[in-house]
Amino acid sequence: MTPFAFYADLLGAQRGRQRLLARLGHEAADAIDEFLNLALEYERIETPSLQGFVAWLRSAQAEVKRDMEMARDEVRVMTVHGAKGLEAPIVILADTTTPPQGFHPPRLLQLSRKDGPPPLLWATAKVNDVGPMEAARNAALGEARDEYRRLLYVAMTRAIERLIVCGVDGLTKRPEGCWYDLARNALETHCVREPADDGDGDVLRYRKATDAPPAKPAKAPAPELALLPPWLTQMITEAAASAPIRPSGFVDDHEARSLLGPREARRRAIARGVHVHRLMQSLPDIAPTLRAEAARRYLARQRNLDDAARVEIAEHTLRLLGDLRFDALFLPGSRAEVSIVGNLGGRPVSGQVDRLVVTDKEILIADYKTNRPAPLNLADAKTRHPSYIMQLALYRAVLMRLYSDRPIRAALLWTDTPALMEIPPDALDHALNSPPRESP
Repeated sequence: MTPFAFYADLLGAQRGRQRLLARLGHEAADAIDEFLNLALEYERIETPSLQGFVAWLRSAQAEVKRDMEMARDEVRVMTVHGAKGLEAPIVILADTTTPPQGFHPPRLLQLSRKDGPPPLLWATAKVNDVGPMEAARNAALGEARDEYRRLLYVAMTRAIERLIVCGVDGLTKRPEGCWYDLARNALETHCVREPADDGDGDVLRYRKATDAPPAKPAKAPAPELALLPPWLTQMITEAAASAPIRPSGFVDDHEARSLLGPREARRRAIARGVHVHRLMQSLPDIAPTLRAEAARRYLARQRNLDDAARVEIAEHTLRLLGDLRFDALFLPGSRAEVSIVGNLGGRPVSGQVDRLVVTDKEILIADYKTNRPAPLNLADAKTRHPSYIMQLALYRAVLMRLYSDRPIRAALLWTDTPALMEIPPDALDHALNSPPRESP
């Protein structure tokens, strides 16, 4: 299974999401959704595998931010840093009596120096300060107080309707310059003392001054209405969206299906084709000396194959990749499983070509076919597998719009023979002009 399919099944059908939300609360929903989005993004840019996805996710610098703007019947407790960019109808500043420089003043001080990098000094007790150390300590404390005030501005501007500033006095004197004193000293002379909405005692309440509403201007005479154009009242008829053309959907190979025989034989043939495609996709990116071991490890994990089939598929694929006739398909920079998306005759085309080679002189596309027995020549392929030629014709037609300055060659790689059968341009043009039936 691909990473997204695996985790979607784990979180959905196997009720993983329900258990996570029951344990962590609904706040975990955003992180779960973003995790699935990352799985989809990984499959878009990398060859999908669970091990590769975990390694990619571990090295990524992904940051998930919850959508805190949604109206929920809840109280959110957060730091000022976490509240940046968010708003709420009512904001309570509950902890406003902390020291401006923090409970632990900075100990690593940076001395001033005119040339070169400033030296760092670990500060001891304040009574031991000498001139340069005292200046460095005061500079560090000043930076801490400035940041303290900047955070107060951020905190106060989160409120939409009401801001409540409160705090707790301890046994010691309230720190000078704390948030509570900064807010009270600036606003007290503009506040009124009123009974608290809840509990005993009075509060200081600041309100914006309300001026008398401005007089409404004299109503201007209504302009004369112009005649409305007829099209403004006509219903718009939307054209039905054209169904996309999928090159792999042109299936008319009844002979191939009949040759597969009983259900078990069909299963084995399909499994063989899937694993050959997978190895042909991945092994070219591995050093030739390591391909045999990589193929053996991959096939050993496939439970739908017996030992004889594993050996046959590995030997066959390695022999195919080592054939010098196919070197052009596996040049450095060639790509496997490339999505081809475009538009032909007003209809979207979407498909995936097995191998794409782009050079300065030409473009080569190839599709792997595992049919057994493989066609002997082009005429045989046209008769037995016209849908395969139609696939290449569609890929070529889309790519011609992108690479109009270079010829585009298309070929079928029959893995059973093996043979690389290049399809002439006239055969591709003929297939495009008289397409076979597309399967539903």
